[in-house]
Amino acid sequence: MEIGCWDQLIQLQLSGSGDWAPCDTRKVEMPSREMEVVKGQMVVLQAWYSPSSDISQNTVIWHFTGNDSKQVINFSSGKVGHGQNEFTNRVSFSVAMPSANLSIYINNTQETDSGLYFCHVIVPGGHGISGELRLNVKVPPSPPLCSMTGNPVVKGNVTLSCQSSQGKPAPQYKWTKAAPTSEVFFSPMQNERHGTLRLSNLTKGMSGKYICRASNTAGSDSCSINLEVITSSNAGMIAAATLGSVVGLVAMVLILIFILKRRQDTEEEMANEIKEDAQAPKRVSWAKSNTGSDIVSKNGTLSSIATSPRSQDQPKFPYPYSPISASDTGSVIHAYQLRPGTACSLQGLPGYNMGGTPLSKHKRPPSANGGPPQILRSHAVGTPLKRTEGPQPQVPTPVTVSPQISSSTLTRTGAVAVMVPAQSQAGSLV
Repeated sequence: MEIGCWDQLIQLQLSGSGDWAPCDTRKVEMPSREMEVVKGQMVVLQAWYSPSSDISQNTVIWHFTGNDSKQVINFSSGKVGHGQNEFTNRVSFSVAMPSANLSIYINNTQETDSGLYFCHVIVPGGHGISGELRLNVKVPPSPPLCSMTGNPVVKGNVTLSCQSSQGKPAPQYKWTKAAPTSEVFFSPMQNERHGTLRLSNLTKGMSGKYICRASNTAGSDSCSINLEVITSSNAGMIAAATLGSVVGLVAMVLILIFILKRRQDTEEEMANEIKEDAQAPKRVSWAKSNTGSDIVSKNGTLSSIATSPRSQDQPKFPYPYSPISASDTGSVIHAYQLRPGTACSLQGLPGYNMGGTPLSKHKRPPSANGGPPQILRSHAVGTPLKRTEGPQPQVPTPVTVSPQISSSTLTRTGAVAVMVPAQSQAGSLV
């Protein structure tokens, strides 16, 4: 392109006028192929062309190619149009159209606006011309985050870190000490790319405020951290206090769990406890069916025993006697006594009254109504014991067994031994 044509383009840019004399150009001229802008600012994409015909009939289209392709703005048939995308309400022509000045501006630029921009001019009946440029939207560093790893004790080692979550291009990091004295650091202590500062063999004088500044061509930001170097004794006290707190908390939790478990077990044991208050059986299971025993319960005890089937055919003995019944609490013992004034024919038999001492006589106590003493006949006599009607007062009667009469002698005389169940303190039969 000739020098005069460049002069016209410069004049057009300075004046912003749409008046244009034909110039021999066959493409869209762009003074800069690379442009940069900071995020949030406005940018102007400059472009011109040399019309060879009526510019009102030409069509101008700006197109963006980045992660995807989309139309930014266009001018056709005397009207300006916008695409339905993120450029809407942010893009417009720098001068009123139609004009040979094809420049556009973009407000509130975003990082996603970075990419290639194409400007196409369509001339009716002629060849289309175009041009392109690249826009780079830079992002300043976000506020960095400062942190420290390691144990800040005397002769210990720590590492200070600084990192920003955003930044385009990638920010550089520099650490400095601000208080109580200023100090700068260099490699290898400091890694400007990763934002780390390693401090070794700490001393008390290294305590203070450390500042990290993250910066790039779009801007900068900073953060700070206070380093306090302590002695090992202080560190031990802090560690012991922390450990003691943790142990105490665990002990409290365990004690609480033990108490709750103990209470739960006690409640379950009380719920499963079974209490019995059963009465004694009214019939003894071991009583033989062929004995004809008739057992009547009186407060859980036996009151009388009926005669056995052998009483129907009673043997007649010439030896009258009066048996004394055992008490209710006795078991199998019966006492036998001769009627007064009657001679016993057993005298002289082996084992009878060998000591020559007469049997002691026992009398039944008077009845409850004041009548004469009741005489109970034994099974051998054949008179059955009568069942008591209702509870009767129990009068303990001393039982005496003559030691001179053996069990074999009693058996030969026809005496029958009767098992009388006893009563325990709990009221059951034994």
